[in-house]
Amino acid sequence: MRTRTLAATLALVLVAVACGGDTAATTTAAPAATGTASAGGGTLTVGRVESFDGWNLDSAAAYATYQTHPAVLEPLLRFAADGQTVEAGLADVWTYDEATTTWTFTLRDGAAFSNGDPVTSADVVFSHGIWSTGFNFGGSFAQIAEVRAVDDRTIEFVMAAPDSILPALLSGSVAGVMPADFAGMTEEEYYADPIGAGPYAVAEWSSGGRIVLERNPHYYDPDRPYYDQVVIEIVPDDNELARLFEGGEVDIVNYVSIATAGQYDDGDLLVTPPSQVSHLSLNATRPPFDALAARRAVAAAINYDSIVDGPLAGYGSSPTGILAPNLGGWAAPTVPYYATDLEAAASELAASSQPDGFTVELIYDAAAGTDALLAQIVKANLAEIGIEVTLTGLETLAFLDRAFTVDADMVLWSYGAISPDISDPLGWIGGTGYLFTGYDQTAFGEQRTNYLTAVSADEKLAAIQLIQNEAVEQAVVIALAVTPTVHAVSPELTGFAPAPWGLYYFDTIRPG
Repeated sequence: MRTRTLAATLALVLVAVACGGDTAATTTAAPAATGTASAGGGTLTVGRVESFDGWNLDSAAAYATYQTHPAVLEPLLRFAADGQTVEAGLADVWTYDEATTTWTFTLRDGAAFSNGDPVTSADVVFSHGIWSTGFNFGGSFAQIAEVRAVDDRTIEFVMAAPDSILPALLSGSVAGVMPADFAGMTEEEYYADPIGAGPYAVAEWSSGGRIVLERNPHYYDPDRPYYDQVVIEIVPDDNELARLFEGGEVDIVNYVSIATAGQYDDGDLLVTPPSQVSHLSLNATRPPFDALAARRAVAAAINYDSIVDGPLAGYGSSPTGILAPNLGGWAAPTVPYYATDLEAAASELAASSQPDGFTVELIYDAAAGTDALLAQIVKANLAEIGIEVTLTGLETLAFLDRAFTVDADMVLWSYGAISPDISDPLGWIGGTGYLFTGYDQTAFGEQRTNYLTAVSADEKLAAIQLIQNEAVEQAVVIALAVTPTVHAVSPELTGFAPAPWGLYYFDTIRPG
């Protein structure tokens, strides 16, 4: 899963970063965690079912990858555990000049890559060049008109329009800082053996197997990380992960499947606020779902209550839109969301180009146990109106390959945020071809731009409401439920502090 709501009057969480008026506002680092590196040592073992997408930031799609990247490729800023603010990362001072729409970042003293080279402005300028040209996430950086090095430690981001969300964007894992010119390596060589300025360096890794991270001896904070090593074990079986956790062989289980959460002691589970949108996405580029009536038939046939009360076992709630909640700037649609109505579903199907029904394929990530159960419900619901669904469960990377190439009739997955502003899921929706549907994004893109450039809270609110309304009216992406993320955490650990959307930092964790 890409895998959380604040009142609309908050507008943007990044208001906390810059104050009003004509003067620039400065944000400095939050206090570092107390303690010393010697208080930890040893190995932190993390288990999860999802495969790892690799070190190319733009290719990240799985939460497992977003969780791993910042440990090695730290961004300029870090999201706070409250999910609403940002904190110092490689940069410890940042200001915004409203008159010139320019953000200025100052790199902290001592920031260095794992090979010992200092982090400089040239590295940030180079990294931005990589981020902004990415096929998947490049559009998220489109509001940046220019990035320039003022001196070795000072970088200016000149925005194309008034901006209040850049710090949130630069706290996301897709904005990790890399050495200029890939430290003399080819791009392929670099992604095979990356050098970053995060708390850990890569010792070994593979997409479907073990990842071993070792302490970066040049990390800017001498007190962190508290563990010498992080070992990430990919175990594609939720039941086996639960057994390993119970036996003390795994310290943390990431993204516990709701279907197997009952195998853990309640005291070992950390449940975030609702943050993930489970969605059914319909291929709008070809029949039958290029027709609105066929899509609306599906939306009306889904039994949303059976999803919340069944596979989600009380961990989920009914959706109100397609945007991930518990983020600054979120707003609900102003039109009613879908409800189960088989009579309306049959009527819509009768008005479609295939009134007698049709057969379609639904693909899902077989590593996500709950998704397999959701797929079964969708299959049963659609059968009631004459739509036959063939289910195809795929390994994570194979699933993503087909999803991103819009190679299936229906895609079932979930997504959430990776940084503290609604602009984050907007970027994800755009980067996934409107969540793998191939839907025309013209109207969505206009409102996304309106949100990014709006000055007032009312303007931002209106843009998000229009995005939500279009999604409901067009029924291309159907939100099935909103769920939390669930982690199993050993009681022997302290410092495990996930944001509302479930991501956390390895370097803040230490033995009890």
